[in-house]
Amino acid sequence: MAKIFVTAGASGGHIFPAIATAQELQRRGHSVHFVLGGPKFAELVEAEKIPLSQLAAAPFNDRSWLSRGVAVLYLAWGFLQALRLLAKHRPSLVFSAGGYGSAALVFAARFKKIPIVLNEQNVLPGKANLLLARFASRILLTFEETLRYLPKLNVPMITTGTPLRASLLAVAATPKPALPNGEFHLLVLGGSQGARILSEVVPEAVRHLSPAEQQRLHITQQVRAEDAAQVAQQYAGLPLKSLTVQPFFTDMPKLYQAASLLVARSGTGTLLEAALFGLPAIYVPLELADGHQKLNAAVAESAGAALVLPQAYFTPANLLVHLRALWQEEAKLQQMAAAARTLGRPEAVRTVANHIEEVMEGTAYGEGI
Repeated sequence: MAKIFVTAGASGGHIFPAIATAQELQRRGHSVHFVLGGPKFAELVEAEKIPLSQLAAAPFNDRSWLSRGVAVLYLAWGFLQALRLLAKHRPSLVFSAGGYGSAALVFAARFKKIPIVLNEQNVLPGKANLLLARFASRILLTFEETLRYLPKLNVPMITTGTPLRASLLAVAATPKPALPNGEFHLLVLGGSQGARILSEVVPEAVRHLSPAEQQRLHITQQVRAEDAAQVAQQYAGLPLKSLTVQPFFTDMPKLYQAASLLVARSGTGTLLEAALFGLPAIYVPLELADGHQKLNAAVAESAGAALVLPQAYFTPANLLVHLRALWQEEAKLQQMAAAARTLGRPEAVRTVANHIEEVMEGTAYGEGI
């Protein structure tokens, strides 16, 4: 049994793969200690009963020199905290799922000559992983396409997929429930903070369906808390088969399993979870400066698992056309579902844990960093 530190930044796309990996390592008998940069998502780690420590951390903000200066000071403080933590626990390895909150611990692990394994979830690597990649003993990728964006390093870079939670894997392994003939279940997700454009466009598109279509439509939609009442009002009076509008869902595996089609942003977590369930999707990538959601969505579209609507073209009229076409073409939906499953990689969590153990074994025989 080894002691392993697991760390991740302050976003769901980083934290959930890290938790999944930590749980798999625990199942294998290893002692796992989770390290977060800042308090965000601490309650998720604590809910899984994984020992937790927090380091000082702040996001780097390219638009503000003051914010970047503060972030550097927090990073230095977090580095000193991490050195003390490593000296106290003496882990055999540090596994990082990326994000700015992981940087201090990875820097400290390198300083202490502790092996580091990095996991990159997006096609386009995050800034933290681009910076930290040169310190890694091994880099594990979700997508083969990521290789073109990484620097040339003398480090093994292996496509494994991203670890997914056991709760998702368990439900995905069960048969998908069949809807009565002609019914359709639309799942709308905007990420952990919701997405206002989805709240504006989807209800308007649904209002332009015929009453006969509306009567056969189930809608489950995640929204910002401040938008929930307004979105529910937009659906008011429509003869929908069922409607659920909430800011947060605790039963995501069941929602993925029940859905016929997903409309969502294209963060890696959402994309891979939908793929695991063979769920066809319409992705509306978030317009970020680095464009990583566009690249993620492009992989799904290229595989035949999704349609991509850039935000400028995500209008009620365009969505209505695609929604009707997919609803009426069961064969097309089935093809997209089969393509999605090729991206899901349910074995990823086991593969990642295998690589972590291999790196530790190699280090034991003098083959580490």
